[in-house]
Amino acid sequence: MERKAQVTLIIAATLFIVIIAGLVIYAANYYKKNNQVPLIFERASIENYISSCVKKTAEDGIIQLGKNGFNVDSNKIPDIYEIESQLASYVDSNLDSCLNDFKDFEKEGWDVEKSGFTAKAQVNEQDVSFEIAYPLKISDKENAISFERFASKSNVRLKYIYELAGKIVEFKFKYGKEVDLTTLRGYDLEVTIFPDKGSFVYVIDDPKSLIMSKPYRFKLVINE
Repeated sequence: MERKAQVTLIIAATLFIVIIAGLVIYAANYYKKNNQVPLIFERASIENYISSCVKKTAEDGIIQLGKNGFNVDSNKIPDIYEIESQLASYVDSNLDSCLNDFKDFEKEGWDVEKSGFTAKAQVNEQDVSFEIAYPLKISDKENAISFERFASKSNVRLKYIYELAGKIVEFKFKYGKEVDLTTLRGYDLEVTIFPDKGSFVYVIDDPKSLIMSKPYRFKLVINE
């Protein structure tokens, strides 16, 4: 009798877990479905749709830059303007993919007149800003809405991180040492250093630079 009661209890507990899991999944899907911003034919709605893609693509580019980081075997790191050019090129190459060639607009029965676009990135001390020159004309059966440019800003202290990376490289090639504790203490960044196949890897994390809800990470590799 006691064993039977234990089996019944286990079955009941299992069913309870299954039911709870089902409710969680249903609630998540319901929330997602009912919190999507509707795409309607008005300037604010269309601009928000395109700007969200600009921001996502720009932040993807910033994250990718941090993952690739710098891989150096000289006493110099890439020029800041080269970094800005890389970020702009990333947006140029990937924005259309996010916009899905305006297929969502076509589903609404809207016409889209577009020409080529050009991205410009600027790396600042406290943020990275993007400006996209993108002439667009969206038309329904009665009206048309035109756009010329879009902008995005991410609160990532990329220039601040860039300056520290430059000092790390300069110190390494000037003194032949991997760690300059005096300089590192002067920056409110978290730096992890470890050897890797004849190189030294510096992983720089910035808790004050949140991107997609995570601290921004930048990798610096100095080859021996």
